[in-house]
Amino acid sequence: MPPPPRVIHATDGTPYTLRPIRQDDAPSLIRGFEAMPPRNRWFRLLHPVPHLTPEMAAEFCRPNPRHTVCLVVEGRGPLEGDILGGARITDLERGEPAEFSVSLRPEAEGMGLARQSLEAVIGVARSRGATGVWGSISGDNSWMLGLAKRLGMSLSLDPDDFSLRLARLDFGPED
Repeated sequence: MPPPPRVIHATDGTPYTLRPIRQDDAPSLIRGFEAMPPRNRWFRLLHPVPHLTPEMAAEFCRPNPRHTVCLVVEGRGPLEGDILGGARITDLERGEPAEFSVSLRPEAEGMGLARQSLEAVIGVARSRGATGVWGSISGDNSWMLGLAKRLGMSLSLDPDDFSLRLARLDFGPED
């Protein structure tokens, strides 16, 4: 089961709800994707996707809870009812590392919400018995590379694509 909704706080103290994604979030997911500049879309998917189709959004909003958990941050004020962003952990198989991803709408950048969302899905991976987490990050995505370092992840070149970095956090036996 995904974790229950909880309150997280932006760097200015504003509370936001972090909760599992729902099927009815698909339209908000599309709006959030459209709000991202093309460069951020590239960073999120690592290939050009000009628009998120309703079918793609619906698929993102129906993760198989045995293998994938996606947590989203609910918007406030003018973005009430929209998703500001969130983090996803996939390949949750006991005894293997799980893959992470994170993204935010431009309005939510620099508020500490990505870090807290990513920390939450890392916690899910730990609780499900994953041996660690990993993710592919564009070598040009200095913001995400910095976040990975702040979370204690090691970074290395992707041997299959030198434009990418592999971020990895191995869990110790005490985790």
